[in-house]
Amino acid sequence: MLQTFRRRAAMWLAIAAAAGLALPAQAQPVLVADIATGQVLEANEATTPWYPASLTKLMSTYVVLTAVRNGKLRLDTPLIYTARAQAEPPSKMGFQVGQTVTVDDALKMLMVQSANDIAFLLAEGVSGSVEGFVADMNRTARQLGMTNTNFVNPNGLPVRPGPDLQRTTARDMALLATALYRDFPGQAGLFSLDAIQIGDRILRNHNGLIGRYPGADGMKTGYVCSSGFNVVATASRGGRRLVAVVLGSQTPIERSETAIDAFERGFAATTARGTLAGLPQTVGAFPVDLREKMCGKSTAKARAERKLDPTGHPWRPILMSKTQVSPVRVYATPAPNAPAAAPKPSGLDEDAPTAFAPAAAAATGAAAAVAGAKATSGAAKAKSLRVDAPKKKAAKPAAKAAKKDGRVKVELAPKTGAKAAPKTGAKTLGAGTVAPQPLSGSIGRNAQPAGPSAF
Repeated sequence: MLQTFRRRAAMWLAIAAAAGLALPAQAQPVLVADIATGQVLEANEATTPWYPASLTKLMSTYVVLTAVRNGKLRLDTPLIYTARAQAEPPSKMGFQVGQTVTVDDALKMLMVQSANDIAFLLAEGVSGSVEGFVADMNRTARQLGMTNTNFVNPNGLPVRPGPDLQRTTARDMALLATALYRDFPGQAGLFSLDAIQIGDRILRNHNGLIGRYPGADGMKTGYVCSSGFNVVATASRGGRRLVAVVLGSQTPIERSETAIDAFERGFAATTARGTLAGLPQTVGAFPVDLREKMCGKSTAKARAERKLDPTGHPWRPILMSKTQVSPVRVYATPAPNAPAAAPKPSGLDEDAPTAFAPAAAAATGAAAAVAGAKATSGAAKAKSLRVDAPKKKAAKPAAKAAKKDGRVKVELAPKTGAKAAPKTGAKTLGAGTVAPQPLSGSIGRNAQPAGPSAF
């Protein structure tokens, strides 16, 4: 597979050279470093402040794993899904208030589905409050040497109106990735999951490199309008593991291919450019804001054209095609004395444009979530939980594989009253597994209105 990939890359580079095409200079933050040594192999705008988006969830994961290591809770500790978690905008799992999810399964949902509600669930379960958890996140960032990073919530969603005080840099994110592998080597598999399965639904990782770039083994993507498409990616080759941080790409495919280019240069590099800790910091600058470029009306035509030619560069290597996944099963127990399930709002892919969360969403959204649980109309509840989200498409009655940005996402219509048989060769959970129970929820783009589903 690696040899085939290299042949394709060499072919495209040869075509570009023959045509006299110069490789374009990178204007976005790109950094490549060695995980084991912290040596920097490539750095471009590596200390420019940027909005982290869902890369924030890597720090949330670090804080949770630290709490587990310190004995504050265990991976099989059940966490109760709250109204405040339910009120978070998509991407989300959309469980009922009162359902429980283990810490282990919650972390898998956080890394694969990038579920914003699960980030709040973990925050409340670990620190007792979201505010306390965010304080732990920022304290940990300072301890790790992330000198130009600040978090305001556990999921990275922007807060409007008012200034968005979230910020990070490619250098700081590389430090965090290094710390996760160094301090929690037994949890490395958490970042390389290609899919999870809950009931009959298979949710694939947003990271376009997993299973498609030789050696790719982590970690996390992120997107909001202000940030563009971000990724912290890791790959291993010849006994070395590198981390590549790419911020501000214009499409998911461009993000993946920029990371691949960076990896290829990094693995070929013979000299280092200093260390992560030694990179000079950009002091006093505000994060670059791509909101108008990524989501503004004036740039809609350019974005549409770019989707037709996602990279615009014929020399870029081609990602290997991926046809199969090995989903890990995750579960949630039903809420005690739960009322009849009402349809949930469909979740969005993390890589879809995300609406800004109002500053008062935590308070008003929680009240709306509780009231919505008692509503008789599924449509009324869906409306109460969405924040300027796109309208849900009509439910599709049969299983269908839909292509999105060059990747295949599996969408399955839920089955009623039948247990889903594990796929042959599928991974299973260990001690943290909770016995599968009926559950309703909405997961993924164009999710069906949920009815009772057997796990």
